[in-house]
Order: sequence, then structure tokens, then C-alpha cells
Amino acid sequence: MISVAGRGAIPLHLAPTDLKALVESSLSLLGQQAKVADVALRIDVDEAIPAITLDSPKIAWAITTLVGNALRYVRRGFHVMPGGAITVRATYDAGMREVALVVQDDGPGMAADTLASLFDARPGRPPTGLALLMIRDVVAAHGGDIDVQSSTDGFNHGTTIRITLPAA
Repeated sequence: MISVAGRGAIPLHLAPTDLKALVESSLSLLGQQAKVADVALRIDVDEAIPAITLDSPKIAWAITTLVGNALRYVRRGFHVMPGGAITVRATYDAGMREVALVVQDDGPGMAADTLASLFDARPGRPPTGLALLMIRDVVAAHGGDIDVQSSTDGFNHGTTIRITLPAA
């Protein structure tokens, strides 16, 4: 498990946003790609999520990038066969006043050393994924956190990426 938190220096253009509409519109094209690849793309957005203040294009890009990555890897699952599943979930915790966006797949998962270097951008050592570094920075600029869990276990494999954003 790896967590990253903090405030970034990315300029944001904030506006009240309907998260359900943002998630659904962001994933409409990827839904077609998933269908062609025989991958089940499930979207579950909590109806109780209030409008939250976000930079909609940046968060939409983060969501589509995470799901696009999952689409690339989910078909390389334990049995190496077509199909697989990706679930995108958005929930609201009124007590914590935060929204969680979760992208979960049943792909092969990441090895521990890969997981440990996801956000490691030291000079001379390229990070595992530049897009993940950019997503981390977008989330941090919103005052949010990102958490990645992954397993390569043959019976419980896959990756879950959870983004939490303040809803205040």
C-alpha cells in the first residue's frame, strides 16, 4: 500500500461539479472500448454525493487515465484470457466531508517492488508511470490523497486505486 498526500502547485479552475455526471461522461468512450475487449466496466456512484468544487477537466482526465490503464492490464489476468472487470465507484462520507473515487480491476496486480516505486521520481530513476505522478499532483492540488493497493495472488489479484477529495 502506498499513500501520497499534500498540496501541489498545479493551477486549478474550480467550479461546483456534479460528480456523477462527470464520471459517467468521462467514461462513456471507454465503455465502448471495454465492451469491445469483453471487459465489464461497472460504474457505481452514490446518489448522495453533493456538488463538489473541482477542476472538472483535470479530475475527468485522472479518472479516464486510471480506467484506461486498467483496460490495458485487466486482460492480462491470472488466467490470461479475454474478459475481466473494472469497477469505478464514487462514495460520499458526510462525517469526513470527503468523496472517494475508486478504480478497481481484477487484472494481474503489481509486484511489491513496482508498487513501491509508483510515485518515486528521484533523479536517475524513472517512475513506474508518469501518468500516475501527474494524477498524484492533480489530486494533491485539490487537497486530496491517493492510495494504491495491489495483489498478484492467484486467487485475489488486481489493483485498487482510491482517490479521496475534500467535499467542503
